[in-house]
Amino acid sequence: MRLQHTIITNFKGELPTLDEQFTARYKTMEKNIKIHETAFVTSSFRASNPLVSKDTFAHLWANEKTDEHAQQYTQEVSAYEPLAHCLRNRYFYETITSLYQQNKIALVINFGAGFSMYPFLLNEQLAHIEIDQTDVIAYKQERIAAWVEEGKLPYRKIDYICANFNESDNASLLEKIKLLKAERPSLILIEGVLFFINSEDTDRLFQLFGSIQNKGEYVGSVSFKKELEHTLGFKRMTAFIEKNLEANQKFEYQTIDDHFYTHNAKYSLVEHLDHHLLQKKYGTAMKFNKDLLLNEQMYLLKKK
Repeated sequence: MRLQHTIITNFKGELPTLDEQFTARYKTMEKNIKIHETAFVTSSFRASNPLVSKDTFAHLWANEKTDEHAQQYTQEVSAYEPLAHCLRNRYFYETITSLYQQNKIALVINFGAGFSMYPFLLNEQLAHIEIDQTDVIAYKQERIAAWVEEGKLPYRKIDYICANFNESDNASLLEKIKLLKAERPSLILIEGVLFFINSEDTDRLFQLFGSIQNKGEYVGSVSFKKELEHTLGFKRMTAFIEKNLEANQKFEYQTIDDHFYTHNAKYSLVEHLDHHLLQKKYGTAMKFNKDLLLNEQMYLLKKK
């Protein structure tokens, strides 16, 4: 599988109600829910504990069926997933806030943004570019616009770009980003993407990041280490994904060891934390079982 979001086909839920003017456009959305599945489930996880995640708007994406699917995933894969996603969101929320307050960044460029809600959680002066697949971006734009009009969200200036991270030529994407970015110092954020693409696409993305950014700008990246493949939680996760794939789809995943980040030609490693360290940092009560925790690695990099 070569998408930044898991392809799921057995999800039977209805999408959140859209305004009448968008109904015709999204008649086919039930067919395309498979593209959005991971994004919906991740939102449900972030909404499960807003005190930890600091995401007070993730609940807007939820409905009964998406919550049921999130619960199914938690039962079949790992009970730690909701808290783990809350900790990840909290880490980047705190990191971005700190860099902005130190005047080190003025822009967040979110690759594989999904249904993340950072623009509405962070300072309103911080600019945002969100990049994802066409269906994800189209649906997110419509929902955000409706919620702002209804007063459920504060207005934020967000630029959206549709992209496929598996494409070999990033020239057009680079041009679009640089036009929007101008000279603003940025943090590029890439969560929940690298697991679903291969090493060639990853190298190409980081080459793109280096072309987008100037010296002193930042990248926040999330990935799994190869050693995690031997754990029960990882085996359950891959089995769950394979069970729910489209017919004749092949599931390919990527794990990345520290060497990729510590020996990167264009970036130096500033900080590296995992869920165990984040749990201690933010003082959560749950004790993780190492064999069942899908222990993500969070890396903060700085352009050389």
